[in-house]
Amino acid sequence: MYAHSFSPGTAGLRRTCVLGLTVLSTLAATWELLRLLSTRGLTAPELAMTVLFTLCFAWISLSCWAAIAGFLQLVLGGRLPGLKWPDAGEEAAPLKRRTAVVMPIHNEDPSAVFANVQATYESVAATGHLESFDFYVLSDSTRAEAWVAEELAWADLCRRVGGQGRIFYRRRSDNTGKKAGNLADFCERWGRRYDFMVVLDADSLMSGDTLVRMARLMDLNPRVGILQAPPQLVGRSTLFARLQQFAGRVYGPVVAAGAAAWQLGESNYWGHNAILRVAAFTEHCGLPVLPGQQPFGGHILSHDFVEAALMRRAGYTVWLVPELGGSYEQPPPHLLAYAQRDRRWCQGNLQHLRLVLAGGLHPFSRGHFLMGVMSYVASPLWLLFLCVGLVAALHDRFLEPEYFPAHRTLFPVWPTFDSEGALRLMAVSLFMLLLPKALGLALVLGRREQASLMGGRLRLVLSALAESVLSTLLAPVMMLFQSHFVFGTLLGYRVSWTSQQRDDEDLPWAEAARRHAVHTAVGGVLAIVALTVFPGLLPWLSPVVAGLLLSIPLSVWTARASLGTWAAKRGLFLIPEESAPPPVVARAHELAGRELEPVGDGLERVLEDPRAHALHLALLASSPGASATPLTLASARRKLMERRPEQLSAQEKLAVLLDAETLEEARRPSISP
Repeated sequence: MYAHSFSPGTAGLRRTCVLGLTVLSTLAATWELLRLLSTRGLTAPELAMTVLFTLCFAWISLSCWAAIAGFLQLVLGGRLPGLKWPDAGEEAAPLKRRTAVVMPIHNEDPSAVFANVQATYESVAATGHLESFDFYVLSDSTRAEAWVAEELAWADLCRRVGGQGRIFYRRRSDNTGKKAGNLADFCERWGRRYDFMVVLDADSLMSGDTLVRMARLMDLNPRVGILQAPPQLVGRSTLFARLQQFAGRVYGPVVAAGAAAWQLGESNYWGHNAILRVAAFTEHCGLPVLPGQQPFGGHILSHDFVEAALMRRAGYTVWLVPELGGSYEQPPPHLLAYAQRDRRWCQGNLQHLRLVLAGGLHPFSRGHFLMGVMSYVASPLWLLFLCVGLVAALHDRFLEPEYFPAHRTLFPVWPTFDSEGALRLMAVSLFMLLLPKALGLALVLGRREQASLMGGRLRLVLSALAESVLSTLLAPVMMLFQSHFVFGTLLGYRVSWTSQQRDDEDLPWAEAARRHAVHTAVGGVLAIVALTVFPGLLPWLSPVVAGLLLSIPLSVWTARASLGTWAAKRGLFLIPEESAPPPVVARAHELAGRELEPVGDGLERVLEDPRAHALHLALLASSPGASATPLTLASARRKLMERRPEQLSAQEKLAVLLDAETLEEARRPSISP
């Protein structure tokens, strides 16, 4: 059980500092707000404002003090206490354990997926430790064309790199449990062959040196269950993606180091770009199916937080190790794609509310659940704070102040408002909100070589200022998106399991107008209400109002790769991975640029192409138990035998692709006129 602590002796001091300063800062800010509001007597709306302010400020304060801890960790240097690192002799020794590198995919672009697999495979081979690693592509694809394209891409990859017997492909016909079920199926079938398992996402990329180092750390630290390597965002060209890549490269190290510095062996798992101890994961991290229906019941969507909690409950530690490096993924190309991904994560995180009080969990695991919930609930809290603030302003505007309180003083009490105190409190809030960015920027500016790879110090500062302005304008849009997601989840709306948009693609004005019409209307109403009730409120609300009113053009313009490329050519929003790409990133980019033969209709390709037909049948034979619904298969066979293949539905095509006998009978020459 979790009572056995494996964190170092400094853990208590680190956590007391971060959490204690968070509490003290929040209490001080709340006390100041109460002092400001009580000059006129606290009203019900103002009391509600105070509660909402306390929750929002506590969230900002925790992020700020954690970032300060990360800044100190990076400045003072040294590795995290509590982990044993290999010495020079151990670094040169052969690996003693076997590791599986697994990539679950679902209706993804095979050319991009297998480009990343090949680049990672070749990078591991360059370390001289390839014999200790096997690679698995675990498909849950539900479209026939994606399935067949994956098979062909896998076969081509094995032929190019000589990966037969080391790179494997498997497609599930039953998608129970989604990604978590996919990984569970892998562990049941092949987990006993491996000591460790590196989980990748469909857009993940990792260097061989990092994978070898992670395997060594797991071998040297037998009580470690999960090691998480924070991924750096790379590979996209739209302005929105470049903003994320730049922010992740400048501010991300401080945030990651801060989380690692005070959480230590009770850190969290992000679901990919991490290494897990297979035996412990298989034995202790099986996910329950929650009673009831979605969104709060059924299969757990955000499986990673829960798996980390179960691993910690079993007595294993979970570490975030920022100094590993060599870990990459791609950002969404535009705001709407970002919001689509957030919708799924929001429901998954809110689902964790049912697990907070589960038996035997470590207090930090419960804290991670609550922080995951707060990462989305903060948006509706902010929205409610704005709305209650307007109600409070209306209250003061239309209700007569009480000059003679209940204790019947002989002299009137004139209500006053401490505007300087309000500005001071706002300045402190903004300072704590922006300090993590300033600390990250200071670190990069202090490293001349890194700054030069990011356009030089002047362009670096200009990029940081522009990113801050744009992120400030986009923040209220995401506030409304996330508020909609939270309230929708509470009302019972479910999310569907779809693949993410990953390619750079311009966003049509019509689509942006449709998705942001409500945001624009809310911005207009907010401006009118502020001007009507109390004109002095508008300057305070101007960032929110401006962001909402500009949501349509901002969404369209930031989705354009042409604007992102224009900025990069002028040295703005550059990251070192673009100016001087690491070998694995450069190789993945080179491989992704290759033109692959389009598959077209998946079933037609298998029926017409002898190579695709033979490959597909061979892979079917290696996946016993996969079968189609009898009624669907019967309908599909009838249409094929009657030479009406064009009338097959998507489900019928999948049914045929699952049945070797039907595929043999329905070869194209036998049904062509």
